Amino acid sequence: MNKPSISIENNVEMRIIYIRFRGTYLEFRKSSNKLFKELFAFAEKNDLIIPEVTKVMTIYNDNPFITGDNNLRTSIAMTIPKDVEILEEGQICVSSLSGKFAIGHFDISLKEYEEAWKYMYEEWLFKGDQTPRDSIPFELYVTEPPKNFKGKSLTDIYIPIE
Repeated sequence: MNKPSISIENNVEMRIIYIRFRGTYLEFRKSSNKLFKELFAFAEKNDLIIPEVTKVMTIYNDNPFITGDNNLRTSIAMTIPKDVEILEEGQICVSSLSGKFAIGHFDISLKEYEEAWKYMYEEWLFKGDQTPRDSIPFELYVTEPPKNFKGKSLTDIYIPIE
């Protein structure tokens, strides 16, 4: 993995729809395709996808060093227009992400995601001069995540900071 560029964004404001999953990260990975299909079906039915604007992400609601594996909450999400009225339906919920974030810009393969997250916390945040903020981190897919271990994709990792 190459060292990423890092940027700071002060006024992130994203309205999202999401589906939350509870269980191990391995179980989440096995279920994620089904969850993304459900999320995209809802978004298409409600005309929420705007080409070149809509972003897809995975949100990590819990710290895996504190929360037991079976209780980890992970959400798949996508950005939606701020002015659209949405009625939650089934597993689909509406929320927003906002505030100041450090953003690591990565070009990574499937096997490098864990290393990228470790870099953001262990190398950048904890060894730097930024203070973490009590909010949720997430990865935003700039390009579609790789479907195999040979491919790479552009992925931004957002770490909430003060």
